[in-house]
Amino acid sequence: QQVPEPVIQIDALEIDLARRLVRLRGETVALTPTEYELLRLLATNAGKVLTHRQILKQIWGVGYLEQPHVLRVNISNLRHKIENDASRPRYILTESGVGYRFREG
Repeated sequence: QQVPEPVIQIDALEIDLARRLVRLRGETVALTPTEYELLRLLATNAGKVLTHRQILKQIWGVGYLEQPHVLRVNISNLRHKIENDASRPRYILTESGVGYRFREG
């Protein structure tokens, strides 16, 4: 028997892992496959700081370990889609010089 994958919900943000669906205030958010994988990785590790290198390796592979700009651009795009104010994020928090952390519910 397969255990259904959870739905992660924090405030108005809902991430349905089984259906690969993201909703904000009930509206579906259109994410690229990479943005979705990035959000899924962060959300399933909520509360934990993931380093730039950990995230780059998981999402893009070892060939991207020295390309943190790829991560920054994708985090920025993701924030613009799910945050009320991308310059003051509530969900994806920056840990300066280390990486990113997804806020715990």
